[in-house]
Amino acid sequence: MWHIQKSDVSTRQQDILRIVRAMVLGVLLVTGIFIGVGSGEPLAKETLDSGPDVAIIDASVRMDISDMGEITLGTIPEERLIVTITVQNTGNREAPGYKLRAYLVRVGREDEIGAQIGGDITDTRLGAGETRTYTKSWSLPPHLKRGEYRVMIVLDTSSYFIEPDTDNNRMTSQQPVVPGALTGPEGSIPVYSPAEITKPGYYVLKRDIDGRKKMNVFEIKTSGVTIDGGGNTIRGSSSGFNSGIYINAGAAIRDITIKNVVIEGMDAGIWMYKVSNSVIANCTIRNTANMGVRLDQSNQNQIFDNTFEKNAIGIGIFQSKDNVIFNNLLKNPHNAVVNENERNMWNTDLKSGTNIIGGSMIGGNAWFDETGEGGFSASAQAYTHDGISDSPYSLNANNIDLYPLSRSPSKPSVAATPPTYTPVPTDTPVQEWSDSKIETPPEEPVSDQVIEPPMPDVVETSTEESTPEPEQSPDIRTEEAGKTDESETTPPSHPLSPYADISVKEITGPETGCPGTEFTISAVIENTGGYDADAFQVRYYLTEDRQIDGKDIFLGEKTVRDLPSGSEQTLTESFIIPKLIGLKNYYLAIITNADNSVFENKKENNNGYSSIRMAIRDC
Repeated sequence: MWHIQKSDVSTRQQDILRIVRAMVLGVLLVTGIFIGVGSGEPLAKETLDSGPDVAIIDASVRMDISDMGEITLGTIPEERLIVTITVQNTGNREAPGYKLRAYLVRVGREDEIGAQIGGDITDTRLGAGETRTYTKSWSLPPHLKRGEYRVMIVLDTSSYFIEPDTDNNRMTSQQPVVPGALTGPEGSIPVYSPAEITKPGYYVLKRDIDGRKKMNVFEIKTSGVTIDGGGNTIRGSSSGFNSGIYINAGAAIRDITIKNVVIEGMDAGIWMYKVSNSVIANCTIRNTANMGVRLDQSNQNQIFDNTFEKNAIGIGIFQSKDNVIFNNLLKNPHNAVVNENERNMWNTDLKSGTNIIGGSMIGGNAWFDETGEGGFSASAQAYTHDGISDSPYSLNANNIDLYPLSRSPSKPSVAATPPTYTPVPTDTPVQEWSDSKIETPPEEPVSDQVIEPPMPDVVETSTEESTPEPEQSPDIRTEEAGKTDESETTPPSHPLSPYADISVKEITGPETGCPGTEFTISAVIENTGGYDADAFQVRYYLTEDRQIDGKDIFLGEKTVRDLPSGSEQTLTESFIIPKLIGLKNYYLAIITNADNSVFENKKENNNGYSSIRMAIRDC
C-alpha cells in the first residue's frame, strides 16, 4: 500500500516538472520571437555589411602620345588611350579578388556596350577600406566609326564572392574619345616632332614639341605652308643661333601662315628671311634670348593678335617694308627694333571690336614695359576713341603706330580740341607727344640702340644708316638734371652699332719667303660694334692685287672663339708656302667672319691686307 502511494507521488512530481519545463520553453520561444521581430533588420544589416564590397569610385581617359619619342613627319602613330581606374573596398572584410574590363560606348547610347579595349585587369586581396588605382595604356580598336565615344568600366566579382551591392560596379568616363583626333582635320598633316618642311600643306601640331638646343625646331623651305599649333607649345633652349620656326628657302617664298602656337625659349621665336604675303596670328612668344619675331628682307606680311612677353626684343624688322603689324600685346624690355628706313604699318584702320587688351576699338598695338604695368599704353590718354591713344607711338619717321592702344580710361570731352596727328615728311624725325602733362616719359623707341644677337645665314649686303634719335619734349625733365658735372657722362660722338662689327686692324709677316717653307702671319682684328662676336672663321690668302678672288692662293682657315664688343685680338698662324707658287710679290690677306656665323650690318671691313708685299724667291 505504501509502495502504491509513493509511486503516485513520484508520477505527480514528474508531471509537474514537465509542465514547468514546457512553460519555461514557451516563455523562451515567445521572448525569442519578440527579440527577432524587434531586432530583425539590424541583424540583417549586420550580416550584409560583414562581407567585402568593391566599388568603382573614379574612371578617366585621355588620348596621349607624349611618351612616344621622335615621330617622322608624315607618320601617323597608333592612337592610344590612357585609362585611369580607381576602386575601393567599402565593405568590412577583405575582398579575395575581382576583374575590371573597359568598353567603348557611343555618346548618347551609353546603354549599349561596344568593343572591349585592352585586356582584363585581374587582381586579388583588396583589404577592407583599401583604395587602389590602375593606369593602363591601350590602343583604340581599328576601323571605329567616326563620332564621340566614352569608356565604360565594369567590375566583376562573381568568380570570387557575392557582393551585397552591384550598383557601384559600373562607371562611364566623362571625357569623350574621338577616333582620328591625333591625325588632325582631313587633308592636314599631323606633326609630332621637330621637322624640316619642304612640301606645301597644312601642318597641325598634335603635342608639345621640345627642340632643346636644336638649331631650328621647324625649318620651312617652301611656299604655301600653314603651321597650326593647335594651342601646343614649341620650346627649346638658347644656343646662340636657334629658332622655333625658321623660314628660309635660300630664295624668296610666300604664303606662309603660322597660328595658334606658343613658342618659348630659344634665341628667336619665328624668323622670316625673304618671305612675303604671309601671316603670323594668335601666337604667344615669350622668353626668347633674342627676338620674338624677326623679319629680314621680308615684305608685305601681317603680324596681328599675338602676345610678345619677356623676350629680349619683341619684334625686329630689318631691310623689310610694307609689313602690317597691329593688335599685338608687347611686354618686353625692348618691344620693337627697326634698323632700316623702310616703311611699315604699325596699325590698321580703326574699327569696332574687342582689342587684345579688352578695349572696344581695334587699331594699333599695346606698348607696355616688361611688367605689363608701365610703358606707353599704361599712361597714354584716350579722349577721341575708347581705348585708343590720342598720341601716336613713333619708332622712327617711317614706322609709326598711329592708333596705339591705351589702358587708361577714356576722358570726357573737353572744350579744347585734343591734338590730332598729321603725317610728316619721311625725312623729318617724328617725336612722341601727349595732349596732357605726363608724370613719366613714354617708353622710348629703341630702333637704333638695341643690341642684336648674332644669327646665321643672313645675306651680307646691307646699308649703314643712322636712325634719328627721338626728340625730347622741352617740358620733360630727366633724372640727371640735378647731378653735378662730375657725375655726368659724355655720350660718344659715334654711337656703337647694335651689331657686331669685325674689322682687320693690321697684318704683318716676313718680307721674303721660299716655296715649300714655313712662314708666320700676325694679324690684329677688332670688334668695333656693340655686340659680342662668338665663334667665326678667318681665312688666310696670298694675293697679288689686294683683291681676293679665285686666282689668289688659299693658305687655310682658323676659328676665332670669341671677340667681345670693343676688344681686339692678335692672331698668329703659321703656313707652308706652296711649292709651285710663282716667284712674285704677294700681299698677306685675311677674311674675317668668312662663314657668316656672326651677323654684321656691314661686311666691307672684314678683309685686310699687309702694307708690304712678301717677295717669293727661289731659295
